[in-house]
Amino acid sequence: MTHSKRRWSPSLAAIVLAGFATQAAAQESGAPAETESPGTTDIIVTAQKRSESVNSVPLSITAVSGGDLQAQGVTDVAGLAKVTPGFNAIDSGFGTPVYFLRGIGFFDSSLAAKPTVTVYTDEVPIPYSVMTAGASFDLERVEVLKGPQGTLFGSNATGGAINYIAAKPTWSPEAGLALSYGRFNRFSAEGYASGPLSETLAARISLRHEGGGDWQKSYTRNASLGQRAFTQGRLQLAWRPVDTVRVNLMINANQDHGDTQAPQLVTPFQQSAGFFDPRLVAYPTAPASNRAADWGDSFALKKDNWQVQAALRGEVDLSDDITLTSISAYSRFKEAYGQESDGTALRLTDVFLEGDIRAFSQELRLAGSLMGDGSWIVGGNYEWGKTHELLTQRLDDQSSAHVFDRFGFPSIELVPQLGDTRYRSIAAFADVSVPIVDTLTLIGGIRYTDTKVDFAGCTLNAGNGTYARGFELIFGLPSGTIPLGGCVTFNDAGQPALFEGSLPEDNISWRGVLQWKPSGGQLFYASVSRGYKSGSFATLAGNRFSQYTPVRQEQVTAYEIGFKSALLDRRVQLNGALFYYDYLDKQLKGRTIVPVFGPLEALVNVPKSRIKGAELQLVVTPVDGLRANFGATYIDSKVTRSFTNYSAFGAVTDFDGYRFPYTPKWQLNADLEYRWAIGGAKQAFLGANYSYRSSTYGDFRPDARLFIDDYGLLDLRAGIGDADGKWTASLYAQNVTDEYYWHTAARRGDAVIRFAGMPATYGVNMSFKFR
Repeated sequence: MTHSKRRWSPSLAAIVLAGFATQAAAQESGAPAETESPGTTDIIVTAQKRSESVNSVPLSITAVSGGDLQAQGVTDVAGLAKVTPGFNAIDSGFGTPVYFLRGIGFFDSSLAAKPTVTVYTDEVPIPYSVMTAGASFDLERVEVLKGPQGTLFGSNATGGAINYIAAKPTWSPEAGLALSYGRFNRFSAEGYASGPLSETLAARISLRHEGGGDWQKSYTRNASLGQRAFTQGRLQLAWRPVDTVRVNLMINANQDHGDTQAPQLVTPFQQSAGFFDPRLVAYPTAPASNRAADWGDSFALKKDNWQVQAALRGEVDLSDDITLTSISAYSRFKEAYGQESDGTALRLTDVFLEGDIRAFSQELRLAGSLMGDGSWIVGGNYEWGKTHELLTQRLDDQSSAHVFDRFGFPSIELVPQLGDTRYRSIAAFADVSVPIVDTLTLIGGIRYTDTKVDFAGCTLNAGNGTYARGFELIFGLPSGTIPLGGCVTFNDAGQPALFEGSLPEDNISWRGVLQWKPSGGQLFYASVSRGYKSGSFATLAGNRFSQYTPVRQEQVTAYEIGFKSALLDRRVQLNGALFYYDYLDKQLKGRTIVPVFGPLEALVNVPKSRIKGAELQLVVTPVDGLRANFGATYIDSKVTRSFTNYSAFGAVTDFDGYRFPYTPKWQLNADLEYRWAIGGAKQAFLGANYSYRSSTYGDFRPDARLFIDDYGLLDLRAGIGDADGKWTASLYAQNVTDEYYWHTAARRGDAVIRFAGMPATYGVNMSFKFR
């Protein structure tokens, strides 16, 4: 399919200019957020579970303050792609987002899919990516840690970790209110109130609601889709009975009643005559527009999702330099919604998803100082999770008539897919930083992790029972052998049964870093680390037990050298890194041969692959009031050993030498802002943000049908406000060139679809703070 698109591709000069970036951040309440200097700001972060300057951490980090996130229109995890070179987020098509850092990601739409980039709030894990919708809320900052973080953050952080730091209760009264209104009647209202309840107890309550109308338009009829209705709240209590004891309770909750996004139909794909609906051949494909889409009426495309998380953090200073920390958390998440799967108004592969997650985590650690500037941490943690997932697929009569008409009974109506998972992890870890001489420090860490995943799943007989009846005939079973609600998944003996499996694993993550600080503001480091992502089962339309064979844990060994350099009286901060990732057993949703159906989805391991790349970061404040952030990441990914499986279209392929899907070679970011006084205590500002992604594919094997074109997005902002931040009024415009772009391309049954990004949006923001 051909299309035209408005394009804002960077020139060579722009690529060179945008080849560097870092972002600003604040730190937790109770400690200075930043160190003032004539130029750039020195930021305090807790990336290594201790407070230190971001430019003193021998690790590639992007840190952004909550205020900067708001100014740049970053309201969810996916929006971090605007400010974080090397980060990418895509829609799996079934509600579960997939996050990538430096090319490491795990594309699986299952509710229980463990990520390779784990998200945290105040070091509390959000264990499943589907639970991250409310993470970007009432923040002090976010820290994006790149590369394996297995020693301090545990398994399932082979690509990195994203740690959101919530704004904390204050010991003096204050409150704030932020309002926004824009295109498609999108609006948001957010507020907080914070202050002491007694001499030893402080509280903070935060609320946010986002609403709005439809932004997608059907290109075959008069219909629209895309309403937003998301509400969230947070209550925090900070208790300080004595100077040496700190206790924080955080309760987060959110609910989502918005619409699900419909994909765009790219082209039909006929693998066989079995289940192909001939109406697809004549169905019009989507025009080249972000808003164009189509959808059916099998299920209501509206979410009924909610989530609650309670976290308790306690810190006790056992001595002047030893602190005991305990972090406990319990989470509950439920979802129910319809999802258009094929991008047409036909009833082909539309689905309804129901899910339930319960998760608990507990970390206990001791930390202290060592030999002056050195430090140490020892601890352990426990994680437990239970997920229930039921994905019901509704098929149209014509989509299965070719197979079942010859048996003399109706076509398939409903095909539910069941998946129940239990996850358990026990770990012990230690980390130490030892000064060798004044300018040289050796850092080492190790973690032992023991995991176990138990899974039960199958495809169920439902609706008119036709799906089961067909397989009874195929296997020569008496009619009615498979009752309604029974499994239509067959074991090796050809008998219908519930698949049950268990995957126990263990591993040792580690890291070693050599850090050299020859002078103030200069840091050089070399590191090697190893991390693991736990093995996994997938919830899918399993016809044979072989489709449920789990993938074993994947291993990433990362080598990195880098520098962080403050120049020209700290008006320039230049950081850079070269990295090489040795990847073993990369997890992938591939395919296996199933009788009657041919190649069907199953999880597989890619034996050996690698990623190599470079990253540059730059912050410049050439004159007072002007701040420029630039950044770029280059990624070269490749499968480096023979691995034969099936492409998305069923072609047998040896993937040796192929690049990773959803992994653009170039990712560029730039943000500029200028502030100046306009009289009295008021100031004005102008700002722009630009992000660029080069092209990639939605499969290992390049295919034009799964091509994801390169794109660049330009956002603008302008406003005025009080110099002390008491009030601000601003205008914003996102994707001002109305660039047509898409971030996901996939095959769904006999349709090839893509998920487009948002069109141009614009509006007004207002905020107020009261102290």
